[in-house]
Amino acid sequence: MDSKKDILLEKKQFFLDTVARFCDKCGTQYAINDVNIIQNTGVSSIIHFSCHNCKSKHIATLIVPLGISNRVAVNTDLDVKEIKSFTSEKEISTQDILEIYTCLKNNPKVVV
Repeated sequence: MDSKKDILLEKKQFFLDTVARFCDKCGTQYAINDVNIIQNTGVSSIIHFSCHNCKSKHIATLIVPLGISNRVAVNTDLDVKEIKSFTSEKEISTQDILEIYTCLKNNPKVVV
């Protein structure tokens, strides 16, 4: 059990060292508890940073073989568990989009 916790802490520290050390909004240094790993495939990772000072949230992606990371500020009320639930969803088909568009277009309360 402790070895899994140690590995998780090492991964979080790696993301703090390589992706984001400070909050983009207030400049506060992130702590280990501010980092949540949403998805980690070994090739790419999605990391959620939540500032303990100003409560702003950021999501970063890291593509390991290329060493490329991208951080995006997220204004959301979703917690980490809710965000994780979306990562397992299948992609949206063109038919899904057309059905939603048609439904919205037929609703008199919605202007499309």
